[in-house]
Amino acid sequence: MLRLLQPLTGDSHGVTRRELLRVGSLGSLGVSLQQLLAGRSGLAAETPPVARAKACIFVFLFGGPSQLETFDLKPHAPSGFRGDFSPIPTNVPGIEISEHLPLLAGQADKFTIVRSMTHEHPRHGWGLYFTFTGQRHSRPDLDAPPTPDDHPGLGSMVSYAAGAKRDMPPAITLPRWNRFLDLPADYAGEKAGFLGSAFDPWLVKAPPPKYEYEVNGIELPGGLTFDRLAGRRDLLNSLDRRIATLGNSPVGTQHDALYQQALSLVSSEKARGAFDLSRESDSLRDRYGRHPLGQGLLLARRLVEAGTTLVTVNWHDDGSDVKSPFWDTHRDNFNSLKTKLMPPADRGLAALLADLTDRGLLDSTLVVVAGEFGRTPRIGRVVMNAATDATGRDHWPHAYSILLAGGGVRGGHIHGASDDRAAYVTRDPVTPPDLVATILWSLGIDLSTTVRNRLNRPQPLATGTPVESLFA
Repeated sequence: MLRLLQPLTGDSHGVTRRELLRVGSLGSLGVSLQQLLAGRSGLAAETPPVARAKACIFVFLFGGPSQLETFDLKPHAPSGFRGDFSPIPTNVPGIEISEHLPLLAGQADKFTIVRSMTHEHPRHGWGLYFTFTGQRHSRPDLDAPPTPDDHPGLGSMVSYAAGAKRDMPPAITLPRWNRFLDLPADYAGEKAGFLGSAFDPWLVKAPPPKYEYEVNGIELPGGLTFDRLAGRRDLLNSLDRRIATLGNSPVGTQHDALYQQALSLVSSEKARGAFDLSRESDSLRDRYGRHPLGQGLLLARRLVEAGTTLVTVNWHDDGSDVKSPFWDTHRDNFNSLKTKLMPPADRGLAALLADLTDRGLLDSTLVVVAGEFGRTPRIGRVVMNAATDATGRDHWPHAYSILLAGGGVRGGHIHGASDDRAAYVTRDPVTPPDLVATILWSLGIDLSTTVRNRLNRPQPLATGTPVESLFA
């Protein structure tokens, strides 16, 4: 039922997760207003940069994919470094990628490979935090969970900079927050931190065993019509006005604005339809792949088409062995990549690029595919995890590869280079702060924006330098 009154207490922006009113029975379904709406008015710069992209799909391959088996193969490196895979030509002369990415090889004219990503820390939590926030982690321990003092992640930065009136949430994450299955908490870096939980991205889950994306709360529950909801809205507005006259609180003003936006979203056919994958043809769903990544990428396309600015697609809970989970291939590196990891990534990403192109959306949609670091050049070398055996590669942040496409990014291009063993960057290094700045810059977000932490101290939204040479 709709809760009409609830005590309000402030966080850094005056409203906390539990303090927002809920629409209809959304609260009972676990979807709060702050999840539905994370927007803020009055944040545009006086002379904002020209946006190169309207939206971004950020694909995060949690665990750290090996550069030597994906986009930076070294077939002439000594045995023990080069691995088992061979490079194949792409549809762009002179560019080669892994033999186990054949569909992406046919789309190379649409993307740039950055072979010069680099940072200094080989821990998952640190690398993930650095990748999503562009800030060095103040708590570099392996299992650091989110706290209210964290710098906001990409989705929260986008939500903070978004306009107030939107049909769709500015930032959506699917199908889960990143964490290893044996850990009690998610990693820090993906949520709003000191901006306040009202700016968290909205999480859309695809839980096992079916891994189907479930979006509760978009449809009104049985027996509640829009007329009845409007009546509740009018009653709530009347009460809110009376409360506001007593305290004249800015919290109440923001509270009312969030409620009105949430009501607009729940009432929107466009929003409800965006989450419905059944509206896509079976042939297109098959083309993406009937797996969580493929269907998540298809859902991401629908969401940016409907107006969401940033969709983060995280690698799903695939039931991996906790000793070598997800793309964290400490053991059985080559077999895991060949049979479990690369086929769905190849299929889903190639389908996404082709689908965006067919719909005329690639020019306005930036696609980024990245992990938190790469893997050791020497097979079996132990850097961080003693579970690494002679069939695996350990963590390696000093040189790794990512992929960018769309949103004005140059197609058929290689940026930067690593040495003959993919161990260290030799040309045009790019750091995680640079990547964050590039994404925000491409979306037209003012990089000089300053935010305030919980001590009311000014903090830069981004500290890196946009890599403008990536763009045509």
